[in-house]
Amino acid sequence: MGVVPSVPSAMLMALVSAVPQEGPRVPGAPIRATEVRRGAISRPSELQKFLQMNSEERFDLEQMNAVNLQGLVDEARGDRRVLREVVRTAEALLPRVRAETEDPILVGAILRNKTLDWFSRSASDPNWAESMPLRWGGIFHESRVPGGRLSRKLSTRLVTLINRCVEASGAAAFLRAGFTGLFRGSASMASILQFALGSKRPRLTQHVAQAYLDDLATRPRNGDHPLPLERLSEVGTRHGSAEVNMTLAELFRQDGVSSLTILDSRFHPEMSALAIRVVPPKNPDDASTYDLIQSDGQRGPDSRGGEGATADADFGSPWQREDLTKKDWTEVLRAVEKRKGRLDPPPRDNPRERVSYLELRDLVISDPAARKAFLAVRWKGRPSGLGLLCQLLSAGSLAPEVDTDGDYLEAELDHLDKGRADRKAKDGQWKIGNGWTIVREVAKGNVRTYRANGKSGD
Repeated sequence: MGVVPSVPSAMLMALVSAVPQEGPRVPGAPIRATEVRRGAISRPSELQKFLQMNSEERFDLEQMNAVNLQGLVDEARGDRRVLREVVRTAEALLPRVRAETEDPILVGAILRNKTLDWFSRSASDPNWAESMPLRWGGIFHESRVPGGRLSRKLSTRLVTLINRCVEASGAAAFLRAGFTGLFRGSASMASILQFALGSKRPRLTQHVAQAYLDDLATRPRNGDHPLPLERLSEVGTRHGSAEVNMTLAELFRQDGVSSLTILDSRFHPEMSALAIRVVPPKNPDDASTYDLIQSDGQRGPDSRGGEGATADADFGSPWQREDLTKKDWTEVLRAVEKRKGRLDPPPRDNPRERVSYLELRDLVISDPAARKAFLAVRWKGRPSGLGLLCQLLSAGSLAPEVDTDGDYLEAELDHLDKGRADRKAKDGQWKIGNGWTIVREVAKGNVRTYRANGKSGD
């Protein structure tokens, strides 16, 4: 995780306990630096506010993020007892910070709250665009302004704070503390490990959450106008729209293939519903872009009836949904072909386990018109098995240009043919349903060709 190694708490405690107790100061004697520092701590300061935080009733993620953690080290430097308290506080906060900023359910809840803040406060706050990037930057992930400010993510800054406090206390050496970089002797170690190893979160949760938050922080609301989500769109360009769309679907409620609800007007009747709109690219090789839009909120996610896929077919990636039927796919293919676009590829992690993928494949096998439309808009690259199968069924035969294409095609055929008691895949014959039988022929030089026997209708 790129965390800086730390010194065990036991070592720090030993260092602190070794400091002799200071007796009362003799009147007229010079004031020691530690006395000045303790006097300063008695007054309100960032250090005092930080030491009052805990992981329960005094937990405030935004306030913690706004604290100058390096300034805490400077303020406490020279007083090992204060440094010890800073380390204790940071250790207690770190598991909660990681849970709140990595678990998709908790992240989504935080983003909804921040969206509500943006809607209610940003339009009337003239300093919003100057102050909020500092308060919200780096909560989930690194925030970066090109050529300007860089905010490391909060959990990393907390670990760095612990390490710098140990350095400032005069520790002679660091003991590497395993793969997490946390204290071996820490009482919170078990809970941190349980979360880190037990959670199954999308790969881009923190990237997507921070990009969305940065967009809210840098642009106040302008009436009912859509808010272009520039940072979020940049993440889509770097990592792919399909990955970003799947992550958004983990964070927010999905209303079709083009919209994800952030704030529902049923729960906030005093305001319009807010949703992220997925905007398809004009060039099929480009990534989708994203806007935050306001709507009347009168239509729920199921109020469109059977027209949901049709209404949304021009937007985003259909792989956001797991419930697309063959009828839905027919509308999606027509819409994408009409705008001369190209389908996003399905996620590469076991696409054949996705219900939507299986529905699309059944449509391609059974419907000649769907095969024609799919060939016009199919995605580039892998997984390529379905595209090769569609070519084979449309043309009646296929000679793969490269040997690996034959492997991809046969993997698709094996998946279709598995479970039949009389299957003959080893002999180069597959029955894939709808009256189709695929036969493999091997010519001289181990060159494979495939024939599709059946009523193609193409």
